[in-house]
Amino acid sequence: MPDTGAPSLTGISAVFPAYNEERSVRSTIARALDAMRSIGLPFEILVVDDASSDSTGRIAEDLARENPEVRVLRNPANLGQGAGIVLGFQQARYDLVIHNAMDYPFDLRDLGRMLPLLERADIVVASRDRRAGYSMRRKIMSVVNGTLLRLLFGLKLRDFNFVQLYRREVWRSIRVESHSTAFLTPEALIRARDMGFRIVEMPARYHPRQTGKATAGSFQVVSRSLRDMLTFWWKRSIARREYRAQLRNGRGEVRG
Repeated sequence: MPDTGAPSLTGISAVFPAYNEERSVRSTIARALDAMRSIGLPFEILVVDDASSDSTGRIAEDLARENPEVRVLRNPANLGQGAGIVLGFQQARYDLVIHNAMDYPFDLRDLGRMLPLLERADIVVASRDRRAGYSMRRKIMSVVNGTLLRLLFGLKLRDFNFVQLYRREVWRSIRVESHSTAFLTPEALIRARDMGFRIVEMPARYHPRQTGKATAGSFQVVSRSLRDMLTFWWKRSIARREYRAQLRNGRGEVRG
């Protein structure tokens, strides 16, 4: 499992992508700060402003001036939540990285239950205990998405799209190509598993959005995710066939 890049400090970097979240950014970061301080490890909170057109970026900068643990990163254009997660992980200072959404669906106090699992894993996957606040259409799409991922890639997880805690070396080793929000973390998990990184799963409470509007279940997001999923499956299948052919050639089983 290769590891590249500058050494990381011991601690946790929590990444929050944000796009037009002026109504929730201040309360969410306050909750995150309280939770992270209760863990007892050095930490930082990275707010990745995805070219918001409202006051999200200004409020985040105010929070960074008020709290030394908060840093603000900016995407040059609106690139989507997935790109915000990747940027945050790339710029993280600490050796453990986790992501969360600005509507705070995952309580960071649950990190206290995740951290001990790293004794036998490189990635801890939080799986939602429920889908409160989901429409029936979005629940169906979630079931279909998970079933496809398990069938196509053989990774037997209950939840691919909630929250994961990674050793940062995982993200130094994998190269995720997906641009869609919904397939970014599944691709990362599949690539990590293929490289031999250890994955465990832990049930966690899901906290539904209280303000603003969720976009993860939109037709545009779903169609991009499906396109990226099938493209990755096809490329991975070809690469695996070529690799097996090379192994057979090396043993003299396939002749040119």
